Amino acid sequence: MTASFPVPLDNLIAYVKALQPHGNPLDELAQAVAVTERLDEQGDALIGHFVDQARRSGASWSQIGASMGVSKQAAQKRFVPRWDGSDPVPESRLFSRFTDRARNVLAKAQAMAGSAEVSSAAIVVGLLSEPEGLAAKIIHQLGVTDQALCAALRLDLVEARGDADPGALRRIAFAEDAKKLLTGTLKAVLRLGHNYVGTEHLLLGALFAGQGTAAPLNELGITVDNVEAGIASEVARIKAERQAPRAR
Repeated sequence: MTASFPVPLDNLIAYVKALQPHGNPLDELAQAVAVTERLDEQGDALIGHFVDQARRSGASWSQIGASMGVSKQAAQKRFVPRWDGSDPVPESRLFSRFTDRARNVLAKAQAMAGSAEVSSAAIVVGLLSEPEGLAAKIIHQLGVTDQALCAALRLDLVEARGDADPGALRRIAFAEDAKKLLTGTLKAVLRLGHNYVGTEHLLLGALFAGQGTAAPLNELGITVDNVEAGIASEVARIKAERQAPRAR
């Protein structure tokens, strides 16, 4: 049995009219345009969710493009974000490709910074606030304790929490070294061919940035090669689990 479409046209019309109970046809039209824009964003997020699932399962960008009826390049252009500021997406969606854990890390870094600008060190230490995130797992797998990382970066992890909403993250004042970390994060995303930004990309971004945090991280044995090897190992583990026959 085929499932009915979740949002019938009649429901959308009723929704627009409810938003403009005393409006004239032109007011309703303007409201309909606004609702459609939000639906477009939801549609993009919906497709992005399943693109993410396909990438995590091992599908190539060529296969994803074929499933979408577009070229590999078109799929990548649409779903690999450009965090260098050239991405034309609305500002409210700037951090929409960040995973929940990556957003939480930035919110933690802001809470640690208080009224000061967020530094690259605060972002890296903030990775420890998500122990189930891939970055923290790799750091610990390399034998680096939370205490050792905090000591190397001369910053303590605090209990305060920040607002992880994308709109709130957009208002964060990043220091220059943190901006370079985010640019390095873009490089990591493109280098790995991912369409999302996770904690592992933030960690690689700190290493690619070459300022502030890269040297202390390297001294602890946290290098680009080691982090990328850890990511590859985790991806291989996930693929093996998904391909393993289910127990009857």
